[in-house]
Amino acid sequence: MNRTWLRKMIWSYLPIFFIMFSFVFFLFFQTLVEQNNHNTKESSQVFARQLLQSVDVSLKSVDYLILRELMYNKVITDFFDEKDEGNVYLNYQVINRLLKLKQEAPIIDSYYLVRYNDGIVFNGDIIKSMDDFEDVSFIRSIQNASEKSPWTALRTYREYAFQHKKEVVSLVHKVPLSVGSEGLFVVNVSVSSLQDLVEDMYDSSTGFVQLYDRSGQSLFKQNEADKKKEVLASFKSDYTGWEVESGVNNGRIVNVVSSLSSVWPILGFVIFIAGVGSIIYVTRKNYKPLEDLVLRINDYVTPGKQTLGRLAVDEFTFIESAINNFAEQSKIFKKESEEAFLLKKRTFFTDLIASEKSSIASADPSILPAHSKLKVLIIEIDHPEQSFNQHKSKDQSLFKFVISSATHELFSQLATQVWLEWISPLQLTGIHFQENADSPADNTVYESIVAWVHKNLAFTVTIGVGESVDSLEGATESYKQAVESLKFKASLGNNRIIRYEEARNVTETSKETNKHLKVIHSLVQSFRLHEENWTDHFHSLFAGIRQCCLSKSEITGLIRYFLAHMDLQLSQASKDYYEAWTVTALPPAKQITEDFDTLDELEASFFRILESYSRQLNQLQEGRHYHQLMRDIREYIEEHYANSELSLEFLSDKFDINAKYLSQLFKEEFGENFLDFLADLRIQHAKRWLVEQSDSIQDVGERVGYANAATFRRVFRRVEGISPVDYRKRNVI
Repeated sequence: MNRTWLRKMIWSYLPIFFIMFSFVFFLFFQTLVEQNNHNTKESSQVFARQLLQSVDVSLKSVDYLILRELMYNKVITDFFDEKDEGNVYLNYQVINRLLKLKQEAPIIDSYYLVRYNDGIVFNGDIIKSMDDFEDVSFIRSIQNASEKSPWTALRTYREYAFQHKKEVVSLVHKVPLSVGSEGLFVVNVSVSSLQDLVEDMYDSSTGFVQLYDRSGQSLFKQNEADKKKEVLASFKSDYTGWEVESGVNNGRIVNVVSSLSSVWPILGFVIFIAGVGSIIYVTRKNYKPLEDLVLRINDYVTPGKQTLGRLAVDEFTFIESAINNFAEQSKIFKKESEEAFLLKKRTFFTDLIASEKSSIASADPSILPAHSKLKVLIIEIDHPEQSFNQHKSKDQSLFKFVISSATHELFSQLATQVWLEWISPLQLTGIHFQENADSPADNTVYESIVAWVHKNLAFTVTIGVGESVDSLEGATESYKQAVESLKFKASLGNNRIIRYEEARNVTETSKETNKHLKVIHSLVQSFRLHEENWTDHFHSLFAGIRQCCLSKSEITGLIRYFLAHMDLQLSQASKDYYEAWTVTALPPAKQITEDFDTLDELEASFFRILESYSRQLNQLQEGRHYHQLMRDIREYIEEHYANSELSLEFLSDKFDINAKYLSQLFKEEFGENFLDFLADLRIQHAKRWLVEQSDSIQDVGERVGYANAATFRRVFRRVEGISPVDYRKRNVI
């Protein structure tokens, strides 16, 4: 009897339990979905603001650097005031300054200066007229434009005709800043670098980010899948006028769930009414058993009461399913919390390197390993173009993971902590937390990393190491020291460790820049005149660079100066000579200047390029019927330069050739007119006699072919920049 009654009561209350707990489940799930949607949108809004602020800060830093140069750097203002495109020294200074700007702001892709007074464009390598420049249409459109923001909309740009066009945004400042316009300072930032900056800040598998310029063009590439994404946040920059959108990839699912959230209250209300009806029905049928059930349900829905153990478990299978779902959600929340911690750690790492004092001061001490000192090291991949970049993107990511894992393992064997982050595609930056001062074990682990990569991977690495510091604030200085150390990899070699102490000793060594410039002038002169000893000048240049242990940026500056000077000189020679230079020699020379890793590699590649161009010039010369005649005339000038009657008319009679035609052929053959060649030849001999002999200025002038002392002084000052008297005072001991 009792068992029958119990069984009957169970089957009577089963529908009621199902209905009531279904109501609770729907309410719980609705609250969970609404809270999750709210948190997702709020997180997207915060992320969008931070991302837009990060992009603005990066662009503002570039804008600030350019404004600083235009306001305070005399070299830049002198360039726009200059009317002589052949002022090689000023151009060299401008090249060095622009290279330093590019080092301070790595997102800068390219730049050029436009000078209105003579209509030239200077991009740091070649001086061209505005009409011959690839970007002339943009320059014309910007001359009379009045933009509120100095940053342009999305556009395409390339420096040279043989290059592929790339998408960029450009910073344009008219010069001077105050009033009028003498020219333009144009800085190009590639859209790919902005996209790399943004992609590092979020997980593309779960969310998306899109950036639009003032005209509504999307800066990042879109695909068909982007149309299905849900935009959760959108903000517009007051600085650039750009708009950022962010959201989640499964936007359609979010919309469906959100639409269902409005149905669930109605469904829950219907379920509640059905439950009440069932309770009334069962109560009337079985009042006493139902009374106990009502109490239990009341205890369950009342906060702080746990009566689940008093109920029959089999009757609440669906509750078990809900609890399992809640556990899965808890795991997801835990995973998101761990990812947030890693993001917080990475943000703190970046702020520590960038010396963000506010972030350092508010840092949570619990995330920092125990340490008394710390130092920064940078592991840079050698020869990226020849080895690392030849692999696919997935393989490159795998290599980076392997390097990071191996580095962590080697440091763990030393029982010390290190934080590692790939802050650039080729550089793994680490903060080494030391419990004590520098020890031999530190050097051992650095050497182990270099040896392990060399043995197990298809490329090598070089490690730049800064000095140990006592506080977090000093990490920025240690990072700068590590960066400075790697600048000397070109001179000191790769697949090794370069400590800041070693780089500092090199920096303190005398850098004889003027000496290198003189060797460059001699090399260009001998090459232009087709002299066989140009190879001696070439090897002398690299020997001097190697002796002074110049940094990579300084080596690049000298080679850029050499290319610019060579281009200027050859542009004045025969059209065939210059065309062969610009087509076959100059592009590969520029490419190796940007891609070289060591000085030996640069020297070997450059020598092959110049040697090939020299052979090409010889072939062109042999095809000219007047080549040997011009060589004979030049030899005669070099032998009889002291003849005061030496002139084009004199040579015309001597070699039976028209004087005007002779002048034209001389410049085509040697890239220099007859008078300049003769004046330079005479002054070079006069300089030697001024130093070695005590003859008067007039006697020296007569010995080199100037019967009039005033003429000699005027020509000497034009060639050397000072008078013969001052030259003798400076050089005679």
